[in-house]
Amino acid sequence: SAQGLFDCVDLVVDFADEAERQIVSVRFTGQVREQVGAEATDFDEVWHLVKPKDDSRNWAIAGIQQRQ
Repeated sequence: SAQGLFDCVDLVVDFADEAERQIVSVRFTGQVREQVGAEATDFDEVWHLVKPKDDSRNWAIAGIQQRQ
């Protein structure tokens, strides 16, 4: 079971509505365990996602920024 391996809080930190696309940046913070019983490791990341305004594609990850 993967239960308890991942605890996360997310927060939208930025949104841009451009002529051709929408961009959203979401910050994820929390702890992750690589395996059951292992010590938890903190993480802090900002995921940048983009989507064409014409809805021709779903949201796609444009980049992941590691924060310290």
